[in-house]
Amino acid sequence: MEYLLLLSSIVLGAICVFAFKLYEARHVKLLNAFTGAYLLCLTLLHMLPELYHLRLEGEAAEKMQLLLGTLILAGFFTQIALDFISMGVEHGHSHPLHGGGLPIGVVAGLCLHALVEAMALGDSHSHYDVGSRKLLLVSIVFHNFPVSIALLGMLLQSGISRRVSLSFLALFAGMAPLGMLISSHSALGAYSRELMAFVIGIFMHISTTIIFESSDVHRFNRAKLGAIVVGTVLGYLSVMFH
Repeated sequence: MEYLLLLSSIVLGAICVFAFKLYEARHVKLLNAFTGAYLLCLTLLHMLPELYHLRLEGEAAEKMQLLLGTLILAGFFTQIALDFISMGVEHGHSHPLHGGGLPIGVVAGLCLHALVEAMALGDSHSHYDVGSRKLLLVSIVFHNFPVSIALLGMLLQSGISRRVSLSFLALFAGMAPLGMLISSHSALGAYSRELMAFVIGIFMHISTTIIFESSDVHRFNRAKLGAIVVGTVLGYLSVMFH
């Protein structure tokens, strides 16, 4: 069921592109403003506090806290590096490509991003915090919806055929289930806390970039502000009633 849930947002994104033309920049920016606020809310209200809720004391606790902080920073700066490869599609940049070549770098960056995010899910029985895992799953589903719209829209607007565009989207769609499958059936499952720290760093970069970057003379317009408020409220309710 969880694998189907991960795939569902990608399928819904494709439907929205073909049925409602939601790949226009103004639509993608609003969707990303909503998901950015949602991700930040879930991260700060639950996932980050629970990450540091350790059953250790003394020097062992200090070492683990330092490791977790280091991994958060590593995730943050890794996402900066991935942005150069994926052209920022993770946070709404979907400019048409020029030159006629296939966007191998963009798709590779997005696939790596989706794979690593889902590896922090692992198996529910071995995860350090069931609540954080559940909210991470929801976060990935919400986040991948506008990303799939931005990716497919960019491909189609660049003159790439529908068949090839959908093939790239299908490759991206398979990354999150693959990441969860790998960590669920390997030794990585024992490092769910460390993987979550890395993903939290990624989320913090993506969410803050989405919320604070602006092309409207560095001002928030009302629609974007409304999307951020709705995302924040829904994030708060998700944490309260998860």
